Amino acid sequence: MPLEAGARLGSYTVVGLVGTGGMGEVYRARDERLARDVAIKVLAPALAGEHKELARFEREARTLAALAHPNILNIFDVGEHDGTRYAVMELLQGETLRERLVRGALPWRTAVAIAMAVAKGLAATHAKGIIHRDIKPENVFLLADGGVKVLDFGLARQEPAPGAEPHHEPETLIGTVVYMAPEQIMGLPADARTDIFGLGVLLHEMLTCDRPFGRLTVGETMGAPARAPSGEGPRRARPRDPALPREGARPAPSIGARRRVRALRGDGVAEGNARPAELVGSGGMVSGRGGGRRGADRPHRGAPVSPVRRRNRAPASCVVVRG
Repeated sequence: MPLEAGARLGSYTVVGLVGTGGMGEVYRARDERLARDVAIKVLAPALAGEHKELARFEREARTLAALAHPNILNIFDVGEHDGTRYAVMELLQGETLRERLVRGALPWRTAVAIAMAVAKGLAATHAKGIIHRDIKPENVFLLADGGVKVLDFGLARQEPAPGAEPHHEPETLIGTVVYMAPEQIMGLPADARTDIFGLGVLLHEMLTCDRPFGRLTVGETMGAPARAPSGEGPRRARPRDPALPREGARPAPSIGARRRVRALRGDGVAEGNARPAELVGSGGMVSGRGGGRRGADRPHRGAPVSPVRRRNRAPASCVVVRG
């Protein structure tokens, strides 16, 4: 049962319900100690006794606590009140990228700026050895002031320390099917390139309002990236922004998917080794040193993220996205 306005969780007073999800509810609340508004994520009582969901809730809290970056959601506190587990996070003003895409595709410069912000956030998480594993529009938040935040680290994975035994989750699909990298679909361990693949699909969808590997059934969708080496690849979709240069109209994950699957199968060279930090630098997806000039560096070979090539520059800072 949702909490009512005025209910207390420790030193926090509930103001109202913000939204609900599979794990519980998110409330707007007032931090009485610091006199500020916050968001409180409450684990549904029915899930509090389930080890898997409780572990996911706690994992997200620990992951966010380990990160401090302007493109990552901030966490302030965790606690338990009368058997209710909760996490206190910053209150965001704006909308998710999914909500924005309901109104149509984005201008290409806006899409690239958002992708660069997400890449910067991912670079920070990967530097800590953390893999998000669920990059999708629902987990990207567009702030009213133009900022961008990566959300929901409930499926995040901590990479093992050097020399440690790698942890493998056999026969477990982790992520959202239409955004999964080939190794996720094949049940193999994820690494930083998994998030880069998801970012490529995200960028493609921002430009076209189309999911490149989406098919009529779940089975066909799961098989689409794996069939990329045979030539099927992503579904062709034309970007909606007529200002996008012609060379930017190529499906984002096409070459990257083919190289990745060949490497995973052992019949090709693993070239998809780009890191998010490279994607936002001079050798990455797009240069952040100015807009619209010729001569930007080519994308990193094998990076499955960029339909924007060579001459297509965009400002490194994010832009205000309003409907």
